[in-house]
Amino acid sequence: MSYLVDVLVWVMAVFGTTTIVVNSTIMEPVRKLITKVVPPLGKLVNCFLCTSFWAGVFWATLHWNPFHQLGTNEYLGALFAGCIGSGSCWIMYLKIFPLMQGK
Repeated sequence: MSYLVDVLVWVMAVFGTTTIVVNSTIMEPVRKLITKVVPPLGKLVNCFLCTSFWAGVFWATLHWNPFHQLGTNEYLGALFAGCIGSGSCWIMYLKIFPLMQGK
C-alpha cells in the first residue's frame, strides 16, 4: 500500500509542477520571455503534455523514480517516468481544467 501512496504523491508532484509552469499567472512573464528568446523552448513551456513529460523525468531523476522496484536501467526508468507522468497529468488535466473554467 505504501508504494501506491508514493506513486500518487509523485503523480501529484508532477501535476503540480506542470500546472505551475504552464497555467499559473506567476510564471506567465517567464513563459513569454522564454517564448520570445527561444521559440522551441517556448512551445515546450506552453504545452501541458510536453512539460509534464519533463516534470516526470525531473522528479524521477531528482527525487523518486516510480520504476525503481522493477530494476530497470536508470535512464530507461526516467523515460518511463516521463511517459507515465505525462499520461497521468493529461488525464487529470482533462478532468480538472473544465471544472476550473466553470464548465
